[in-house]
Amino acid sequence: MAIAEKINQKLEVMKAKMAEKAENAPKTGGAEIDSGEWMLLFLAAGFVEILVVLITVFGLIPVIGQVGYPILIGTLNIIVSGAFFLYLMDKGLSQYWGLAFGGGLANLIPILNWFGWVGCVLALYFMVEAQKIPLAGEAIAKVAQAAPKIK
Repeated sequence: MAIAEKINQKLEVMKAKMAEKAENAPKTGGAEIDSGEWMLLFLAAGFVEILVVLITVFGLIPVIGQVGYPILIGTLNIIVSGAFFLYLMDKGLSQYWGLAFGGGLANLIPILNWFGWVGCVLALYFMVEAQKIPLAGEAIAKVAQAAPKIK
């Protein structure tokens, strides 16, 4: 029992240090996305949309395409959703995590899959730019903080 108690004490001390470090850390609104990164995001989204079109054309092949289409489109959506999610986390834009999975879901709906990922990047662009406007930025920040609390 003594070993377990010592481990718990050390764990509590580490938690307290981490909490203090987090409180003293500078509060930033996330990393800034410059115009080059925006261009890269839009180009990557366009490339993914081209891949979606190619997979759709492949899906028109009678037997092989009909079997391969759901597997390929699902795999592509999972990979791109994960990459976009990690990008958002890396940039400190974790409040927009839903966009990472919204693009993949939009690609599963026939008409929306024409612009699923480009639409998500465009929505991210407008939301990040809207945060720079004083009143809109405060409103978006409050909604983003309150949204996880709603159950």
